[in-house]
Amino acid sequence: QSKQLMVVENSVEVAQFINNRPDFLTLAEPFWKELANLPVIYEYNVYRRLIEHFGTHFLHSGSLGGHYKVIFYMDTDKMKAEGMSITDMHECTTSGWNAFIVKKKKVECSKLDELLQTSSGSSGNKIKGDPYIEGGSPGAVAGLSYLELNNPAGNSQRYSFWARSVTDYPRVIKQKLTPLYELVKEVPCSSVKKHYLKQAIEEYMAENDPCKCQPCQNGGEAAVEGTQCVCYCKPYTFGAACELGTLVQDQPGVVDGHWSCWSSWSPCSGGRKSRSRACNNPSPSGGGKACIGEQRESRPCEDEELQHFRLIEPHCFDLSITPTEFCSPPPFLENGFVQNAENSYPVGRSIVYACRHGYSLVGDPVAKCGSNLQWQVGDRYCQETACLLPILEGGLQGEPWKPVYEIGERITLSCPHGMHLEGARSVLCEPSLKWSPDMKTIQCKRPVPSVKPEVTEPKCQPWEKVHQSQCVCKMPYECGPSLDTCATDQRTKRNTALTVCKMHALECIGRKYSLTNAENCKILQAAEISCGSCRSWEKCDAQSNSCVCDEDSPCEEGGVQICAEVSGSAARRTMTECEAGRLKCQGETVTLVSIRPCD
Repeated sequence: QSKQLMVVENSVEVAQFINNRPDFLTLAEPFWKELANLPVIYEYNVYRRLIEHFGTHFLHSGSLGGHYKVIFYMDTDKMKAEGMSITDMHECTTSGWNAFIVKKKKVECSKLDELLQTSSGSSGNKIKGDPYIEGGSPGAVAGLSYLELNNPAGNSQRYSFWARSVTDYPRVIKQKLTPLYELVKEVPCSSVKKHYLKQAIEEYMAENDPCKCQPCQNGGEAAVEGTQCVCYCKPYTFGAACELGTLVQDQPGVVDGHWSCWSSWSPCSGGRKSRSRACNNPSPSGGGKACIGEQRESRPCEDEELQHFRLIEPHCFDLSITPTEFCSPPPFLENGFVQNAENSYPVGRSIVYACRHGYSLVGDPVAKCGSNLQWQVGDRYCQETACLLPILEGGLQGEPWKPVYEIGERITLSCPHGMHLEGARSVLCEPSLKWSPDMKTIQCKRPVPSVKPEVTEPKCQPWEKVHQSQCVCKMPYECGPSLDTCATDQRTKRNTALTVCKMHALECIGRKYSLTNAENCKILQAAEISCGSCRSWEKCDAQSNSCVCDEDSPCEEGGVQICAEVSGSAARRTMTECEAGRLKCQGETVTLVSIRPCD
């Protein structure tokens, strides 16, 4: 279902802060000790432990304050039905830092007023939205989830109350981060360690890069938590891949491009090495944006900065522990990666491959850098191991219930109370990634009674009909002849000529109508009604082929009981439609008060 969004948003800034330059910051003793213990050769695992303890960045500067954002949305189909356009919305609204007003001078603006109320499910002049508030006291935040269309001053008062509370309850709303390696100082060989920490942070972030994940749907953002890929979904979408729900904030079908992971570095050629990536994770489609950045990257094989450090700090490079022969980067494994990857691989170094979540490694996971500077590696590949969530129909229930299942996992099936399971009691995720046995062979069934009970049709109201042995609402056009009346649609405020039966049928299906003066509608007289549509108090005049009053009608089938006033009398009487019709035929003035009996 398509939606149109209206966003009211603003920020309140109460203070700014900025830390000293890294050169002048005092290091905490635990962090300083960790820096001092770092090796002067690049051992990724050691540097990685420091990153996991202290992070990759620290807070350099930012603002304290609050951020106000409330989202209102409307059904696009309803907008089209009412003839509303985006241009009308802009022309009908004015907004500022503290108010939102819908102008009422145009017909289109009154329609916008009604659309905002019906879409938010609210009544009166309040429209509810989805608030995303940062900062401020809880009591002030609670009043920001709605706006009053006819009370901009009240909106301003609630907003101002929240904005004032931000001073006592601020949040960091705008922040700038600085890489952690900028704090490497006051330890021996700090320049070399700073270089290696920078290199380790790059590897660490690449190791947790969501480029290894399958693309999310509906504009969701992929991320890595621990060793698993997850999707952060946009508002009103959900599911393991954000595949469920309705995308309301962006245009459906528009997919922005994202980069694949960088390839491994190529062997050195002319003193340089290179790597590449592709904009296919996913590729842009439906008018989406292309990837930003370079597709190919090249750099010297021997880091120029390290060459400089070898000259100015030679004591930091112990040749006795520095390998001199290296293999090229390990062979690429599709849907997999090297555990604890390093920047260089000396002769004799072994690595272990692993696969992404949802894949299992088949073959030898270990590879070794040989004396000939070639990798000794066997056949291996990552095989998809996850079965998708099966579709359970007819009341079937499954346990455990999760987005994906590894090969060999089972789902235990059961049925609701009063039904029995026909077929297998569990299904298995096969290596083919299909469920066995086929879900189509399993179903929940109700027990067949030994004696078929006698089916009796229920007695329904005149505005109801029988469907599958139950009374259900008729559609208004299915009503037979009934007493005419005039009613107002509570949603559109339009007057409509109806009958008592049609009004009951509309209320039965959830519509809201109220009775109004009969003069507000064009109601047909008996002489204007053709034979075949005569009411119970009328008969057919063959000569004119129209309905006339039947004064001899006994009103045996009186129809629906109503409440009415007769000939201006203040006393209300409960009567049938037929009785009201006969009184009208006799010249009495009958005013319908309610389509139900009098209280």
